[in-house]
Amino acid sequence: MLSTPRGWVEMVEINPPRLPSMTHLDLRDSWREVLITDNPFKQVRVSPYAFAARITHDVPDVRPTVVCSTRDRNILAIESEVRGALVNGVDSFLVVQGDMLPEVEHWSNSYEIVEHLRALQEKTPPFEVGMSTRSRSWMLRRRVQVGAQFLTTGPVMDPAAVAPCAERLALRAGDPPVYLEVTPPFSPEWVQRLERVGAIGIGDALRSRLERTADSERRRLGWQLAKAVAVRARQYGFAGVVLMGLRFETVIGEAFDAWHDDEVEPLDVELPIEPATR
Repeated sequence: MLSTPRGWVEMVEINPPRLPSMTHLDLRDSWREVLITDNPFKQVRVSPYAFAARITHDVPDVRPTVVCSTRDRNILAIESEVRGALVNGVDSFLVVQGDMLPEVEHWSNSYEIVEHLRALQEKTPPFEVGMSTRSRSWMLRRRVQVGAQFLTTGPVMDPAAVAPCAERLALRAGDPPVYLEVTPPFSPEWVQRLERVGAIGIGDALRSRLERTADSERRRLGWQLAKAVAVRARQYGFAGVVLMGLRFETVIGEAFDAWHDDEVEPLDVELPIEPATR
């Protein structure tokens, strides 16, 4: 489980399909840990709880963690979904507040949801509850106090941003595992888009390098940088990484191949990074 990992964890974020399909079968012989999004950016998709249930039944080698967005849902609705998922063998949930941009209504308190689910653990089969956090120590402390059993933070695109991120978190002995979100910086435009919705900003030196890199070389460079972020994350005490921001077709194809291709070596960038924008 993410709350008690036995070693380094490499997880990938996936979006459920917009309409019912059997695309989850494509996860066979692919990633072993997946994080299933909950209608990001107001795009209505198949229920992540139902999608995770199909994965546990049809692709048992894959272990799903369901994102529980408190946006637009009350406690009763979330508990009902969690109970249904537990019946289907899903036992890992990550509570997030939901999209901040574009602006949407937030009807539920994420801390209250975590407290409620932790209390529910006393009445149900075992499951775990995590939370997302910004890379700020005070915010992480609050989430630990409320009962989060694992945490995610990021996303990071620049290897030079990992050390400052770890320093801001100020992890302590006995803290729950923290997983670093990673997104490959494929182009200046892609980076700017992510920065606008809350990703940790990259340094000017890396931004300049991306601008100078030919279009035909940017995908490979992006993967090299993402793998370098993962290397640094391990060095600075993160429990694993969550590869995110990719289309499902990319996740099961290009991303899996590049991440496991020894010829795509991590490209470290020994350059300073300006203060993060998140």
